[in-house]
Amino acid sequence: MTKKRISSGWIPVLVLSALILAANLHFAQGEGDLSQFAGTWSGHGAGEEVRFRDKHGLLVLTVKHKAEFVFHVDKAGRIEGEGSIEYDLEKNTSGLDDLVAGVHALMGLAQVPGVGVEGALGDTAKKAGEEATDVKGVTKIQYDAPHLKNGPEVRHFKFTGTVRPGSYKNSEGKEADAFLVTLDDVLNFTRMGGQPDNTLVAEYEVNKVKTEASFPCWSPFIEGAGIVRRGPGSIHVAEFQQKGSHRQGKRVWEEYGYVWLARQVAPE
Repeated sequence: MTKKRISSGWIPVLVLSALILAANLHFAQGEGDLSQFAGTWSGHGAGEEVRFRDKHGLLVLTVKHKAEFVFHVDKAGRIEGEGSIEYDLEKNTSGLDDLVAGVHALMGLAQVPGVGVEGALGDTAKKAGEEATDVKGVTKIQYDAPHLKNGPEVRHFKFTGTVRPGSYKNSEGKEADAFLVTLDDVLNFTRMGGQPDNTLVAEYEVNKVKTEASFPCWSPFIEGAGIVRRGPGSIHVAEFQQKGSHRQGKRVWEEYGYVWLARQVAPE
């Protein structure tokens, strides 16, 4: 019998090829076996998105959320779940603070006899002073940038989704087989007690005049799927992360980041 000699330099390549083949075979054999994911899952998520940034850097408004949720996966890979989400609105007014301080200084100069503040800054100081004195008890510019009227808001939600075989791009940009968890976009929210409420209210104040503006609640789940991996013991874990800008093609929204993680806590 003739023996074929293999160069030692090819051994790592052959071993790697065998591992890849075994992994693909394992995935193919389990491709239709969604029952392994059946059971109760528990998860949490968070995210933030810049909804407004003044082009001069005077004011930045960032919405944030954190969510806790549970869901059940049946043997066909169908998901039904519910959760709660807390919303908040963070404001960065450092640029606006500096501007107002500068205007206050100009207003003071404008009131000093013999001192003239010319040009656009002078006009701004004069106008600001006039507007301030139009409101009883106001002697200088006062403001409170947009914030949630009632502080952080909590809503409850229900959702659906699926577990299915698919693929994703790995860190090398190549397609890799995996099981994927898709959690559908949440459209309806309720307060404690079950009262439907899809609206958040922001409030801001300038010279003791308060103004309100409403905007909709948003889903903790966005387009895309979590990648399933084997966790400790016999449970599975699904992870999702996405970053970008101008979500949903909205130019007025800036950069965003969403993340969630779910664990199979009680397999069936």
